[in-house]
Amino acid sequence: MEYEQIKHALNTSVAIKLLKSQNAALILSFLYRHFKVIQRVSVTQVELETKLGDYLEFLQEIYPDVYPRASKEPKEYLGEWCDNQLLRKTFDSGDDPVFTLTPAAEKAIAWLEELQKREEFIGTESRFLQIFDLLKEIQDRSTTDVETRIAQLERDRDLIQQEIDQIRQSGVVDQYSSTQLQERFLLANQVTRQLVGDFREIEQNFRDLTRKVQEAQFEKDSRKGMVIGRVLDADQELKESDQGRSFYAFWNFLMSDRKRQDLKSMIQMVYQLEELQPLAQEYPLLRRIERNLLDAGEYIVQSNHRLTEKLRQMLDERNLQENRRVAELITDVQRLALQIANNAPTEIDFCTLEGEPAVHLVMARPLHPLEESNTPTFSFDFTNLPEIALNEEIAELYQQFYVDEDLLAQRIAQTLEHCSTIALIDLVQLYPITQGLPEIVAYLAIATQSDRHSVDSSTIDSITISGLEPETQLQLTLPHIIFHR
Repeated sequence: MEYEQIKHALNTSVAIKLLKSQNAALILSFLYRHFKVIQRVSVTQVELETKLGDYLEFLQEIYPDVYPRASKEPKEYLGEWCDNQLLRKTFDSGDDPVFTLTPAAEKAIAWLEELQKREEFIGTESRFLQIFDLLKEIQDRSTTDVETRIAQLERDRDLIQQEIDQIRQSGVVDQYSSTQLQERFLLANQVTRQLVGDFREIEQNFRDLTRKVQEAQFEKDSRKGMVIGRVLDADQELKESDQGRSFYAFWNFLMSDRKRQDLKSMIQMVYQLEELQPLAQEYPLLRRIERNLLDAGEYIVQSNHRLTEKLRQMLDERNLQENRRVAELITDVQRLALQIANNAPTEIDFCTLEGEPAVHLVMARPLHPLEESNTPTFSFDFTNLPEIALNEEIAELYQQFYVDEDLLAQRIAQTLEHCSTIALIDLVQLYPITQGLPEIVAYLAIATQSDRHSVDSSTIDSITISGLEPETQLQLTLPHIIFHR
């Protein structure tokens, strides 16, 4: 942080300008109450104007000099906040606009929350262990050497086995103290609050990536083929970016019914612990993390799809403009032809071409000459032929089987009646593989042939199935496949 950098941030940062503004208390308290307290990702304009009108009347009763009754209407306030990049106004469904917080507003609210938050204590142990675990994960997952990775896993296995042996010998489980539990509970709530607030920044990053594609379309020397490629691949480009890979890996995790159920069970168990009861009522955010993350993530996914659709619409508009220009040129040629139709040239040679015309007709090409070849001769010797075991050949024919894709599709449909999505790795737990690798290939064919299903090549799943041979297990590595209702 250099002097010039700090000076530039103080003069240009939207969050700092908000904190320095005269109406900072009004703006931040209102946005916090109607976006953070009730955990809303977006609020309709009608609802927000009504709530703001009621809030202004409440403040006018207490501070009549600061907020006189004839100052501004709620709609004017919301318009100013949008102009100041504190709110973003979009049209999600129909003509009813909705408002969402911008990254700058999220940062200002988060800073004030951190400033006013009453810390029970500073959890140094849990934070240090979190750093230690992250460093260990980076170290373990960055190696490409097989022996090194095996040694790491064997070391972890030995530590787990030592703990198991110790518990069996002593009959005592080493558990966290009340202080340690509360420390980790507070840290989990803090990370949850930061994660929910970071979703606005994630959405803004997606918008920046989309804007780059839009700018490439309007470049002076951009060719149509290049523009088509960029626009049609905009969604894939967003998913393959660092921001996209991280977000969609999180989204795939959250879309797994099994993992969501595990998350619910852990949260329910944590809030039932007797040691955490003094903090449970004061810190309810972690209890609603699944619903909050689903709402925020779904809004980003829908926003991403809408941005991609806008790019495709821009491409359609460009094609319409080109078609309109071609139609105008054809009309001009026809008009000129009509003008000279009654005034044909009187000269015989009214048009002269220099040089001989180069004419290449298809029928003028010579045929390929036929070449004489020696007549092939064959000699077969049917003596001393080996005996053929027909029984083995016939038995092999009887052992052929057929993978019924209709039956697999019916299984998928029955499962999706109870959930909106299911991954292939979870589906094979419900319906175990009985026909080996061909059955997995049939599932892949179903996923790729339908637009409703998705195949994420950036995420790899490992599945163990039974082979066709008795007592044979196959370890498969394949992309993450999700079936949608």
